[in-house]
Amino acid sequence: MAIDYRHGISLLEIVVYSPTLCLAIWMSFHHGFKRSSCWSFLNIFSLVRIAGSACYLATIHYPSNLNLYISWAVCTSLGFSQLILACLGLLSRANDSIMRKTANPLPAMIFRLLQISALIGVTLSITGTTKNFSISHMMVNTETKFGLIFYIICWIGVFGLFLPILQRAQSIEDGEHRLLLAVGISLPLILVRLIYSLIFSFGHKAEFDAMSGNITIQLVMSILEEMLVVFVCLGIGFTLQVRPATEYTQQINVYGEEHSGARE
Repeated sequence: MAIDYRHGISLLEIVVYSPTLCLAIWMSFHHGFKRSSCWSFLNIFSLVRIAGSACYLATIHYPSNLNLYISWAVCTSLGFSQLILACLGLLSRANDSIMRKTANPLPAMIFRLLQISALIGVTLSITGTTKNFSISHMMVNTETKFGLIFYIICWIGVFGLFLPILQRAQSIEDGEHRLLLAVGISLPLILVRLIYSLIFSFGHKAEFDAMSGNITIQLVMSILEEMLVVFVCLGIGFTLQVRPATEYTQQINVYGEEHSGARE
């Protein structure tokens, strides 16, 4: 099989995500893994994009190997959730900052529920992707559609967290406000990426098929958006100071009333 446009995109992804993987790993060690959920998700995202692209490039020599295409498709499905979770991780850090400064953050349970929703979404997406897989085109089934619905819920949930945290910007510690800038830039880009998948899955537009559709549309509405989100999150991350871990606890004051407290 000759190298085509789609293989060129895979090469581009390997070139881009190899250094971002190294940078994200460094960020995780620098900030501490307990406080680095965003960077951990970017680690996973970069890794699966490299692995998926490598599998697709391998089809040049093994064009009829179904397992290579399935591996590429699974990596494609897995990556999207990591960007949503990375933004959630940045908002969680901003919420921790509010906790340290004012002891009046948003409930941590909301963040956990969104993480669970993203996990359900990626599980359904992978299940649907591998079900009745075809080399010629991506399959749309009930599982992939419900997976996208959970992704929509996650995006709305993250946006819903972004707004109240933005309103509490004055309660965020100095130097941490740029977290909101990163999320504010990333969420519209992720939405475009989500719309790309929705058009194919619910609109049945062949041009938006990641396997056999228009690769330029995929580049403009999916590939570049993902890269920009990673660049923005890592770029902002390099400007952040190392902060102590914050534990959410319930404390009883002298009047017998419960209130949230921060323990570092």
